Amino acid sequence: MPKTHPLAKKKRLEITDLYHERLLCVSDGDCLNIDDFRKDVQTLYPQIILEDAGYFYDLDTFNRCEEQGCLLLTLDVWDHIHPFLITLPVSWHYQMPYGLLYQKNPSKQVKACLKEIEKYYKDR
Repeated sequence: MPKTHPLAKKKRLEITDLYHERLLCVSDGDCLNIDDFRKDVQTLYPQIILEDAGYFYDLDTFNRCEEQGCLLLTLDVWDHIHPFLITLPVSWHYQMPYGLLYQKNPSKQVKACLKEIEKYYKDR
């Protein structure tokens, strides 16, 4: 959300904080996990105004959010992606799996890194 948004002062949001707010997210049909979220919001929380942001978020998406004062459904790792936006957690049960992208035939260094990451998560 824009740093100037009234909700930006909070440390954590409740779903009710999103009532009557415009929430940008990827379009219906572009991501199965987001599709489930969108259906729940439309059914359980019709007070939240969902708007399509397209399949990919790009600079125009972030600028739109900042200029129009709307919220954007995003990942924690995207915190600080735009100088005039902040990322806040929401108290809800929705989660988004996150992964790594790498070449189909990765280098030895990338393979070694992937093995270490796999080991880390197996040992947890």
